[in-house]
Amino acid sequence: MKIIQLYAIVNIYLIVFVALLIDAKLQCDEVSRAFKRKESVEYNVAKKCLESFPFNAKYATKNIDATLHFLSNYYVFFDRAKENAPSGFTYQPVDLKSELTKLRKKPFKSDYDFFTALRNTLFKLKDGHTRITNICYQNFIYDQKLSLYSVITTDKEGKKKQVFNDTLEPSNKDCEVTEIGGKPALQTIKDFANDKIAYSKDLGVRFNMALAPSLNFFSQQFTLRSDLPETSSIKYNLACPKNKSLTIERKWSITYEDGFNAFSNFCFDQNNITALSFNDNFESSGKVTKSTPSDKFETLASGSKNQKIAHAKKVVEDFYLLKDGKIKVGVALITEEKEDLVGALKDGFQKLKKRGAKKLILDLSNNVGGDLNVPLFLTSLLLSSKQPNSFPTDIIIQNFTVPIIEKNFKKSDPEDYDIYNPNFYLSFPSGKPFKNASEFIGSREKRTSNLYLNNLSPDEKKLLKKTSSFPWASDDIIIITNGFCASSCALLTLFFSEIHKVKTIAVGGLLDTQMSFSTFPGGEVTSTNIILDSSGDKIADLPDANALILTIREAYDMDINGTIKDVLEYSYKPANYRLYYDEKNARDPSLLWLEAVKILNKKA
Repeated sequence: MKIIQLYAIVNIYLIVFVALLIDAKLQCDEVSRAFKRKESVEYNVAKKCLESFPFNAKYATKNIDATLHFLSNYYVFFDRAKENAPSGFTYQPVDLKSELTKLRKKPFKSDYDFFTALRNTLFKLKDGHTRITNICYQNFIYDQKLSLYSVITTDKEGKKKQVFNDTLEPSNKDCEVTEIGGKPALQTIKDFANDKIAYSKDLGVRFNMALAPSLNFFSQQFTLRSDLPETSSIKYNLACPKNKSLTIERKWSITYEDGFNAFSNFCFDQNNITALSFNDNFESSGKVTKSTPSDKFETLASGSKNQKIAHAKKVVEDFYLLKDGKIKVGVALITEEKEDLVGALKDGFQKLKKRGAKKLILDLSNNVGGDLNVPLFLTSLLLSSKQPNSFPTDIIIQNFTVPIIEKNFKKSDPEDYDIYNPNFYLSFPSGKPFKNASEFIGSREKRTSNLYLNNLSPDEKKLLKKTSSFPWASDDIIIITNGFCASSCALLTLFFSEIHKVKTIAVGGLLDTQMSFSTFPGGEVTSTNIILDSSGDKIADLPDANALILTIREAYDMDINGTIKDVLEYSYKPANYRLYYDEKNARDPSLLWLEAVKILNKKA
């Protein structure tokens, strides 16, 4: 009798769950039809669709268990995240184990609500390398169809103030935004940057990312989002020229990044997404292939190629020449570090040299990062190949990974990339290959390996040998960024600044506040499926549609003598100089380059 009764209860549960799935499909039919017509959907329709995915406690537990396992065993900042923010940074300490455990006990109205809570827990880290995404939820695009940017103006009394201008429509161009949603505009953006943006520990950098500095990538996150906004529209109070004031309410335009087929075919295929299936182990016959993560993020690009550059002459793609009196100044505009671009970078610098550039501006604003070899290549190309010519790193090593490292040392080639292949790296501080696996593994006193360095590929070494030296010393180079110089870009600029004493400029941010010129230098990002392929860990990955990436290597700051200091991720490094956006340079970066030349010419 008890067995029959239990069986009946399970059947009732399954029937209810299937009914909920059918409801989710019905709620999202309107969304699917709109995407098929390549139209946007209304906010309430999208919200109802997302919130109709039923919450499943067992599925949620599966996600929490896997997330906690990977973070506690591989995330290099798992313990450091519990500590208070160093001076200069703005974020709250996060005890990941405690926070994730709380989610187990919390009831949720929908799977979307659960996943948003899980995602927000990781957002608190303010580590752009570490986040969790869902292919169905995070591919929605919420667009206000406008740009806001912050400028510094001077009032009649000569006092500077920070205001917002907008490009809502031609008639509203350069109107000042005084209020957003009934609150002062400045405070609204600061609050959003503090609470909702996860890509930097520096509030000034996050503030820039909320807006549209230089109208480029990784900006406009206040008006262009990938998570469901809290309201269906936003009201803006504008103060325009000739004492004209008005209020505009702007609804969200909602589309789907990969179009109709990705949403309809995948998100409602019960064989593909475990949130929409019910079985004991939540396994699926159609497991999503999670691609190897680069240092790019869920961003919604905004046309960086259409910038106006009026005060510099283009030499070759992304390389320009400024004329400062009799001195020619070269400009390299670098927005990512791809290994297959090193040849183009080398050629660009050679053309600047050939055209007589005596000084050099490196504009790395909105640089998304990329391959870790590129900063190493550029350091060797422009400054010095003397070892160590990159920051040392380490990695957490588990007991079951030790035999794999030993095997890799014996059988793997130096060109075979693997997180746990010692032959791929160089020992610190000598910059020489490891003599044995034990030298790489170390004592593991803090669960981590010995310190090690990245190594150039054979092709990169050949390219360097064929390249003649450049005329620029450290004093001839200046770096300018809007703070979003991420990951490998951060490692590049920090090494130039810390070791070679290259001057740095941060643009935008908050008035009269120091600001970082780089963000999340972490060390290296990877995904859970890469870890499982490499480490020997036997745990199951996150269920299907969800993907977790995390910082698996930590880079350490050091002085010019190679003495180790703190972890770079938690080291506040403000720029030497500050510039701010105005109505003109927000649209034309060459105006900022002219200001950089003035700073570059200053004598120390």
